Amino acid sequence: MLVSLTLGQSSIEVPVGASITVPDDAYICAGTITVNGTVTYTGSSLCVVPNAHLIASIVETSALNEDGYYKIGDEISVTLTFTLNVIVTGTPQLALETGGIDGIANYTSGNETLTLTFNYIVKEGDSSPDLEYVSTTALSLNGGSIKDLVDRDAEIVLPEPGAANSLSANKDIVVDGIIPTNGTVNDGIGEDVQFSGDETKLLFNWTGFDDASSSGIKRYFVALGTTSGGTEIKDFEDVGNGSNHTFNDLTLSHGSTYYGTVKAEDNAGNVSLASVTNGVTVDIYAGPPSITTISPDVTNVLDLNALSTINIGFSEPIGSLNLDVTSAVNTVNFSYDLTSQNLAISILSSLASRDQLSFKINDLKDLAGITAADQTITYNTATLADFNQDSNVDGGDLSSFVVAWNGDDFTKELGPSTGTVPNLILSPDNKYDLEDVMGFTRMWHWSRKNGVSGKLLTHFGDEINYTQNGSIISIDWQEGAAVGQFEFIYEPALVRINEDKTPNKENVELAYVDTISGSNTFAYANISNNKYLNKSFITKVKGKESRPVDLIYQFYSINGQLIAQGSKSMLLKAIPEEFTLHQNYPNPFNPVTTINYDLPQQTHVNLMIYDILGREVVKLVSEETPAGYQSVIWNTRNSLGTPVSAGIYFYQIQTKGFVKTRKMVLLK
Repeated sequence: MLVSLTLGQSSIEVPVGASITVPDDAYICAGTITVNGTVTYTGSSLCVVPNAHLIASIVETSALNEDGYYKIGDEISVTLTFTLNVIVTGTPQLALETGGIDGIANYTSGNETLTLTFNYIVKEGDSSPDLEYVSTTALSLNGGSIKDLVDRDAEIVLPEPGAANSLSANKDIVVDGIIPTNGTVNDGIGEDVQFSGDETKLLFNWTGFDDASSSGIKRYFVALGTTSGGTEIKDFEDVGNGSNHTFNDLTLSHGSTYYGTVKAEDNAGNVSLASVTNGVTVDIYAGPPSITTISPDVTNVLDLNALSTINIGFSEPIGSLNLDVTSAVNTVNFSYDLTSQNLAISILSSLASRDQLSFKINDLKDLAGITAADQTITYNTATLADFNQDSNVDGGDLSSFVVAWNGDDFTKELGPSTGTVPNLILSPDNKYDLEDVMGFTRMWHWSRKNGVSGKLLTHFGDEINYTQNGSIISIDWQEGAAVGQFEFIYEPALVRINEDKTPNKENVELAYVDTISGSNTFAYANISNNKYLNKSFITKVKGKESRPVDLIYQFYSINGQLIAQGSKSMLLKAIPEEFTLHQNYPNPFNPVTTINYDLPQQTHVNLMIYDILGREVVKLVSEETPAGYQSVIWNTRNSLGTPVSAGIYFYQIQTKGFVKTRKMVLLK
């Protein structure tokens, strides 16, 4: 009994005693022989396969994946179907058309089967509208092998790309390995804005997102955060395929900056890099910040004896600023504290007298970051010893100084001090001594030198009394006064006035004589009692005419109260410096002659005429006579009223301590 094998048959049941007939054009490969239901042989004695002209070849290409888009990282499984079962060794590869650089799919499964599987992971840059292998020779063994079951090499020629049984013919697989390019995101609905006055919503818009692949942009994701690219406020959400989005129902903070972030996704699922706005700051105050209050007012001077604090108020809460403090005289130490809408500046070092401090506020920004223009606030410091702040160190200030001295009020200490007048810097030592007196003296002199004088005062209190005796002017001290100041205003080319000074260790006595401008000032203070009775001054008038002088005076009580003040006009008589008897004129003379004589002080004067024999002719003067330039006329008559004869005569002056005789000639 014969049993025939057919091509490709892999098993056969053989009755007992039967024989097997194999076709002439085939050979037996592996198979199974079953005799009467019992497997009796397994090996290469069965399975009829083509010989020579019947070998394994690729009949179809396809993929395990569904039709659709595939993005970066997606796996695509390409299948190759052979005519015969094949055995694979190594890792054959399939070259795919994925754009600029071919993609390589590696063999992953299928052995002793008709179908082999090759896997490929989509990478960035891949792009194919309909995935296909590169050519009919795209399958390479890569050092391995593909053979049929009888160890013959399989034919690895692929169907023509795009033709029947090709990959693209069987599957519509779109490879999109191109990430969409990110665009520009702006704050606001149009052009980019930096600030928003709304605390409940924020708007963003974007342009420039693009997808170079064939899939195209599908949708956008938008997030909101307090940091660049952050999602602290709103996590990414799908906002569709529009070009703007509004976040509503927010609770935003004034002065805080918020950032919108946008990402684009294409139809393959590739997501672009994030684009972030440059930030929008919530600012509920319009415009830049400004200064609204300054305390103390800039018209006030800063105290030298106490550390000063400057408070500056702003129109809105301040985020940051820079502060520079400069002095026209010296370096100033300072600190400052910025709290919300107030800047407190503390001066930490002693200030110089008559200094100018400039507080320059730079880079003033509100919480929204809006910068105001630089601003400078300027203060003047107090004038040392000018306690009443009238820009003049005078008798009134001397009175305040004396009162403080006597009352141990150290707020008016004036020493020790350093620096140059008038820019003295105090270093108070909690005591009054010579250094304090010197401090006042230096500033008082500076005030006189710099022309703070000549101010006529409105009359107050008792009028001043004075007397002139020769070149001496005596001014009566006002009753109850502890401090007095006297200022003489005169024509300097014609008048000189100096102090007739009697030193007193218990007094502060100040004198400033300005012979150039014609302003002499004298100030006196008693720091222990109230015993001034008068003050005397030495005058000198050029020429023989009386000259006008204005006297400006002030008197203060022991407690610093103004007792009297005012201005008084005086006529200073010209007073000679020495006794002199001048030559008569004319000489010779007829019928009268004039005799001039000078008296530097008031005194009793005898002026007689004598003849050549020494006999008294007439006594022209015999009386108490005031100081000055005096004159008398002789009419050539004797004591009886009778005219005298021509000849030589003598005239003589007699005063206490001075006698002088001169000759004259009478002609007839």
